[in-house]
Amino acid sequence: MGKKKLLISLFIPLLLASFLQSQSLSELAKKEKERRAALKGKKTVVITDASLAKVKRRPAVESAEQGQTVEEAAAQEGQADVKAQQGETPPAAEKPAEQTPPGETPAMSEKEFQAKQAEFVEVCEQKQEMIDLLTLKLNSLYQEFYGLDNMKSREIIQLQISDTYDKLLKAETDAKKANKDLEDFVANTKRESVPDIWIR
Repeated sequence: MGKKKLLISLFIPLLLASFLQSQSLSELAKKEKERRAALKGKKTVVITDASLAKVKRRPAVESAEQGQTVEEAAAQEGQADVKAQQGETPPAAEKPAEQTPPGETPAMSEKEFQAKQAEFVEVCEQKQEMIDLLTLKLNSLYQEFYGLDNMKSREIIQLQISDTYDKLLKAETDAKKANKDLEDFVANTKRESVPDIWIR
């Protein structure tokens, strides 16, 4: 009696599962045909070894032997971008000065506000990217430091860790200042945009 119950308790769930989940081969073929027909008009991109070789790659973790770090390269690119943006900005002398009564500051247009806000946001994002890069470098230096046995190499890496940590602290203070500048700009603009009638 015990063997029959055991056999039935094992056989019935298997039988029910086979009935519930069974699909015929023809149903699977129909579904695959529909899927391929749906994908037929779409453009596909084939990635080959040759196309992967053309992609510029940067290492996620750098060793101490490499000359120029990713952070310094990013900082140089950021400085080049800022210089290029400064060169592109038109001089203020081209715009005619608007007459404003004495004691009042000219109100910013919506377009000027958005441009200025976008500039502040971009600076904040650049500072945050620098923090992320320096944190990654610091982590990789610690990882390399703990993996070395040679004391002379450890001393060099310790100096790099110290230098990177100082840069990280400076980048964090710069990021906090940039975020505060953005918040102050938005708060001042909101305060100035309130009509005079509401202030009285």
